Amino acid sequence: MKFKIIVYSLLFGLFIGFQSCEDDDDEVIYFDRSYASEDAEKIVALSLSYSSYGMVAVMNQISNEIQEISECDSIYEYQDTIQGETDSENISYEYIYNETYKLNCGTVDSVQFSSTASQTFDAPRYSYDHELAIDFDVTGLENESESETFNGLYNRTGWWEQGYYNQDYYFDFECEVLDAAVDKETDKIYAGTAEFTLVESYRFANVEFTYKGTVEFQSEDEAKVTFDNGDTFYIDLNNISLAD
Repeated sequence: MKFKIIVYSLLFGLFIGFQSCEDDDDEVIYFDRSYASEDAEKIVALSLSYSSYGMVAVMNQISNEIQEISECDSIYEYQDTIQGETDSENISYEYIYNETYKLNCGTVDSVQFSSTASQTFDAPRYSYDHELAIDFDVTGLENESESETFNGLYNRTGWWEQGYYNQDYYFDFECEVLDAAVDKETDKIYAGTAEFTLVESYRFANVEFTYKGTVEFQSEDEAKVTFDNGDTFYIDLNNISLAD
């Protein structure tokens, strides 16, 4: 099983704003919550997009692979490591994954998919280390169906370190996928929803924020995100760019 992971260094920036003042004994850090809201949007986009090997990229890979699975009740397992680096920019990355597929045959055929993975990225300005856990049930396998339907859970958690400030930012993104439709010809999602909870922990400032929201997949290239407070934004799933 082969796939490509495209790493764009400019897409992975995380900007944390803070001010500090200190006396002889203690340091007091002031944290502006508006920065946390901006970071939340970036985390959701990173967790979903193709270029960061987010959730829709995993669905794309599953849709491609299950077309080759035909034996009922057999478990198919795949493991691989993808590594790369650029000497000119001092950037390195690694993606390690373990995947299992099981075809359940019955009145309605389905595939059970589960995966664990780790993803690291290291550059002069920032670095991160993420862990992923994914469980999907896929239906719509019959030949007359033009799309597959995905339901399940996607979790990404980990940290970023700012090279210039030596500050860590931790997060936990938990997403439940609800009837997401993936086209069998393109292997890309084009409809469906997901509900998520995101917890951000800024340990250098000893603050934590929790966000809940909904993702609506508008097309193969775009998703609309609505936070529980009513704020909305759009994600270009191909390059992680954001728009109001």
